[in-house]
This record gives sequence, structure tokens and C-alpha cells, in this order.
Amino acid sequence: MHLGKIQYNYKLLRFIFSLALLISFTFFAGTSDLKSSTQVVAVFILFVYTAVSFVTLFIKNVSIIDTILDVTFISAFIFTDFDKLKYFSLLYLFPLFFSGFSFESRQAYSVLLLTAFEYSFLFFMYSEQHSSGYLHLILNLFAFWIITFAGLRLRRDLQLQQAYISKLEEEKKQAEVYKKLYRISAELAHEIRNPLASIKAAADLLAEGKTDQKLINMIRNEADRLNRLLSDFLLLSRPKESEKTLINVKERVLRFQELFKDHKEINVNVSGNPYVYMSEKAFDSVLSNLIKNAVEWAKSKIVINVYQLGNKVYIEIEDDGKGIKPEIRDKIFEPFFSTSKTGTGLGLAITNRIVMENKGNILVEDSSLGGAKFVLIFPLGRENESADS
Repeated sequence: MHLGKIQYNYKLLRFIFSLALLISFTFFAGTSDLKSSTQVVAVFILFVYTAVSFVTLFIKNVSIIDTILDVTFISAFIFTDFDKLKYFSLLYLFPLFFSGFSFESRQAYSVLLLTAFEYSFLFFMYSEQHSSGYLHLILNLFAFWIITFAGLRLRRDLQLQQAYISKLEEEKKQAEVYKKLYRISAELAHEIRNPLASIKAAADLLAEGKTDQKLINMIRNEADRLNRLLSDFLLLSRPKESEKTLINVKERVLRFQELFKDHKEINVNVSGNPYVYMSEKAFDSVLSNLIKNAVEWAKSKIVINVYQLGNKVYIEIEDDGKGIKPEIRDKIFEPFFSTSKTGTGLGLAITNRIVMENKGNILVEDSSLGGAKFVLIFPLGRENESADS
């Protein structure tokens, strides 16, 4: 269980217990024929302790002062009538165990020494110096030490267990990284092997004297495909560092609209004039990859919406194509995953990496046009950021 939750539960149980004890003592004091001054003082101390316990419920942090207050209140309560209330010394066990569990050994043993001193002071003040009294004192002090030691031991065991769990989680993460690396390596080898096979086949035919422009074009196309694949892979694994600047989102989106207007109908709706703060090349790469995908899959229409909400800039790119099935939406950002015959399968992986590195987010939804809808979310660029860079 999380330590913060345990601490709050301790505070809550302390309040409930003190309230129940207050009600009980108030009831017995009210029905007693002989209302002694000690009963009134005991009820008053319990009232103050219950009030303090209630206030601490609204204080987030727990410190050694909490347990010192608990010990002091218990001592004050027992002090009102030691002969009748000395058996309430069992209440010391709760703050002692909690201090051992929650704090370092030096602090826990400090609380233990304070408790032993206060209880011993009460014992000798009431002069219970006979054999059974001494035995009672020794057993209580021994119980105080045992419960503190138990709290410290449990704390140590839980810390060791947490460290072991953290180590296992770290090893699991490393194993997942290596597993993903092996898979990407295998997929890269597969992607390279196909064009190489085509190049080799064309070269063999040329070596046999079968000169054909189609064979030469095949070699060129497959070589270009290999070059594009390796360039994208290098960009994914080691993105180029470039200077960040304030980018006018509206201007960039309109530029891409002009660039792709001959392929499909592209409608752009921009609210306001928002800016983002990042590399121009990186931002252009993100827009280019998403708009190219929309152009490829759209039947006839693409809509781009740009707007600002709070300190975030939203860019929505949607099309009227066949959309993306829910079961593969988590896979489309993985390297080499592609449903396109012409793509390298790295475009969306690169896009996702750039977005994450610039503290943004990217979502995939169903479009009202019937196709896919990509939503880019970036922090709003500030005018002073370009100066800070």
C-alpha cells in the first residue's frame, strides 16, 4: 500500500478512536454519581485530542511531531488518574508502531525514548514502587521497544520489496526495449531484402545481355526506395537537431494546402492566429506526413481545422477515406507498420516521435467525413520564447 494512504488511514483511525473514547468517557462521567475533577480533566483532554485529530485530517504531510503529540496526549490522559487509567498505556503502541513504520530509525527511537521517559515519570510520580508495579513497568517498556522495532522491520522489508519490484519492472522495460529493437531490425532487414532482390534480378538479366529500359528503371526505382527507406530510418533513430523558433501555424497550413491542392480538395479553417515553438523542419515533417496520408487515403475531400484552447494549439486533419480500424490504431505509430503499398512504414513513427519530443500529443479518431481524423496538440508558442532560445 502506498505510504501516503497508510498515513492518512492512521490519521482517520486516530480521529475515529479518539472520538469514540471521548463519547464513552463523556457518557460515563455524565452518569456517574460522583463526578471527580479528574474525570472532567480526562474528558477535556480527550476533547482537545479529538479536535487536534480532526484538524490533522486536512494536513497532507505527516511528521514526527504527529507521533510526539499522540504520545503526549496519551500521557496527559493517563496522568489524570494513573491507578485507574494506567492500562490505557496500551495506546502508546499505536504511535510507536506508526513512527517505526513511517520514519527513519533515529526518529523512531527518539519517539520511543520520549514515550519511555513520560510513562516512567508517571509511574514513579504515583509511587508504584513495589514488585508487581516494577514488573508492569518493565513489561510496558519492553512492549514499547518491541512494537517500535516491528514497525522499523516492516518498513525495511517493504522498502526491500519495493526495490525488488522496481528492479523487476526496470528489467521488464529493458527486455521490452530489446524485443522491440530486435523486431525493428528484422523488419528493416525484410524491407531492404525486397528491393535488393529486385535489383539483383534485374542485374542478372542485364548480365545475360537482355537490355531493357524497364530493367534499368526497376534498378533506379528500387535504389531510390532503398535510399528513402534508410533516410527515414536514420531520421527516426537520430533526428536532426535544428534551432527552434516561433512558427505561424496558419501560414504553414495554408502553404501545404497550396502544395497539395491539385491532388484532392483541401478545406482549411483557422481560428485566430496561433503559434507553436519548435523546429521549422520538424513541424513541416509532421504536417507533411499527415497531409500526405490524408491525400493518399481520401476519396475526394480533406478538412484541416486549426484552433486554440487555453494554452494549447489544436490541428485537426481529417479525410473522407475508409478510416482506420480501431484494432490497429495502437500499431500505426510503430516503425514499419503500414497499410500502404508505397510507404516505408516510418512516416507516422517519425511524426509521433517529433510530437512527443516537443511536448505535444497526437490522437487518432473517426472523422465526421467518414475517414480518419488525426488531432495534433502542441503547447502554445509565446513571443518571448524565441528570445530565450
